[in-house]
Amino acid sequence: MIKIATRKNPNTKQSWENIYKSHIEKKKIRSDGDRLLKFLPLFEKAESILDFGGGLGGNMKFISEQVKNTRFFLVDHSEVSLNFVKNELLGEKDDRGNSFEYHTSLKKIPDNSIQMVMSFQVLEHITEYKKFMDQLWSKITPGGTMLISVPVRGIRDRNKQHVNKFTVKSMFRILTAYDEIVHIAPRSYSKKTGKPTTAYFYLEKPDV
Repeated sequence: MIKIATRKNPNTKQSWENIYKSHIEKKKIRSDGDRLLKFLPLFEKAESILDFGGGLGGNMKFISEQVKNTRFFLVDHSEVSLNFVKNELLGEKDDRGNSFEYHTSLKKIPDNSIQMVMSFQVLEHITEYKKFMDQLWSKITPGGTMLISVPVRGIRDRNKQHVNKFTVKSMFRILTAYDEIVHIAPRSYSKKTGKPTTAYFYLEKPDV
C-alpha cells in the first residue's frame, strides 16, 4: 500500500457533506447493485449488518431488499447522509422485517455484536485506515464476516481523494493480520492491462 504525502487530507467532513448534498439534489444514490448478489449467502446468514462509510445508503437499500429480519447499522460521519437515509430512503423499519439504526461513529456499537461488517470504497479516503479497521474487527462476532472493497490500482490510481493507494498484494498483507484466509472477488478489470481495478475482499473472524 502506498501512502500519498500530503499536508491536508482533502476528505474533510464538510467536503463530503457538500458532495452528499449535491448527490441528493441530483438523485444520485450510488450502489454496487447486482455485483453484491455474489455475496448474498453471506448477507442471508447475518442477523446484523453494519455498513461503515455507507454514505447515502444505496448498498444498504439494495441488500435489505434481498434479506429479511436483519438489523442494519449505517455508520457515517456525515449527518447529511444519515438524515437522508433515515428520513427519505429507508426509515427505521421495512415490510421485510428489517430494522435500521444510524450512527455518526462506531462508539455506540458494542464489541462482538455484529455478524457482518462491510465497507465499500471507503478506506482509500482515510489516512488512519488501520485504526478504523481494528475498530471494525472488534465489532464482529466470532464467526462473523468482514467484507471490504477498495481500488487496487496502486500508483495508477490518480484520484486525488484517495490518500491510500492499495494493490491486491498490499490488501492481502493488511488483511492477513486479522486472519490468514482472505477471499478476493474482483469487481472490475482494466481493459488495457487486464488487472483488477477494484476488488472485494472478505474474511471470517475465528470462532473461538
